[in-house]
Amino acid sequence: MDDTVIWIIIIGFYAPLHYLPPLLMVLFKTTDENRSNMLWTTAMDCTISMALAFGLVALVGLENMLLAMSILLLAIFLPYLRVIKVMISNRRGVAD
Repeated sequence: MDDTVIWIIIIGFYAPLHYLPPLLMVLFKTTDENRSNMLWTTAMDCTISMALAFGLVALVGLENMLLAMSILLLAIFLPYLRVIKVMISNRRGVAD
């Protein structure tokens, strides 16, 4: 298979896995007051981390597929950092 086709398939599976879980967490786990703002910032976090990940993969090159896939896998977890931080602060606010 051609490298271009492989990367189109990777992007096709990677983008939904990168966007949907953090956005669904924000949708279901945040309060009404900050939901709209958090949806926007989470979408931006996902976009930036995905662009940076693909930029790093392009720099690494396609010869080292294991490193490229590792970079993409680690980048999936970056948007969760802000979401988890807000969820913890919401829990503390409810507990107080």
